[in-house]
Amino acid sequence: MNFGTAIKTVFVKYADFKGVATRAEYWWFSLFSLIVSVVLNVLMGDPNDPNAVASGISLVWSLGILIPSLALSVRRFHDAGFSGKWLLLYFVPAILFFVAAASSIPVILAAFSGTLTGDALTAAIAGLLGVAVLPLITGFAMFVFNLVVSVLPSKSAANGNKYAA
Repeated sequence: MNFGTAIKTVFVKYADFKGVATRAEYWWFSLFSLIVSVVLNVLMGDPNDPNAVASGISLVWSLGILIPSLALSVRRFHDAGFSGKWLLLYFVPAILFFVAAASSIPVILAAFSGTLTGDALTAAIAGLLGVAVLPLITGFAMFVFNLVVSVLPSKSAANGNKYAA
């Protein structure tokens, strides 16, 4: 599969979460998405005063490829013999992030009110840093898992892949 065919296939199968996607299709579309995103970021210019038109186009682009990117990822997981439901594990780092953020609120309020000072404040901040590391570790683990699945070769139906035709 070549660059143009991969992009066309992804957009033709815009919200198709069934079937499989080859490694070539996945990586060609990833490259295409990266190129478009870099071009749009360059067009936005100064991060402190971005071009409003380019920012709007970038937002539309990001929202426009959200569903096809998810569908492509699910189909790529299927091609490697995995269920697309494995992608739901990305909710784990998100949930851990919100837990870490929520647990920091009482510490911040106590520090600003002056009731938490000195060694107690240092211990509380160290505890918060420990909690804040969990979303980073789980997010990195999910990234590595996704990368490994993305580079695995196709698994045929003859080899036990229930998603392959």
